Amino acid sequence: MLKLEIITPDAKVLSTEATQVVLPTELGEVGILTGHIPLVTKIVAGELKVVRESGDEFIAVDAGFAKVIGDTISVLTEAAIDVQAIDMAEVEAAQARAEEALRVAAEEGIDYEQLEQLEKNVQFLIAQKLSKSRRR
Repeated sequence: MLKLEIITPDAKVLSTEATQVVLPTELGEVGILTGHIPLVTKIVAGELKVVRESGDEFIAVDAGFAKVIGDTISVLTEAAIDVQAIDMAEVEAAQARAEEALRVAAEEGIDYEQLEQLEKNVQFLIAQKLSKSRRR
């Protein structure tokens, strides 16, 4: 059995056991089973899948890193939310605000780091929308 922990700067979002975990990485999805070789990888905004005998759970995660040592998977990410808890109206409103802020920032020549953070926020919002729309 795998032990999965998802940690954000604010809190430990999830600590659970699973038979398989599928991570969204820069090179595509990576499935982790018991006995996997040690791994450190960069994850991208997307859907993390937790497979259990009782059923699958889906977590929308932001960019970050994952470490696999033995049968323990640690995911360090900027944000994570259970797909069941996503409010589509709220996400769409936040995405519209973030995209408007990006447009204004590009026109006004905002600081590159602030622009990059706005783009990351939009990517995570899109990942939430995609994850939620797949689970309807």
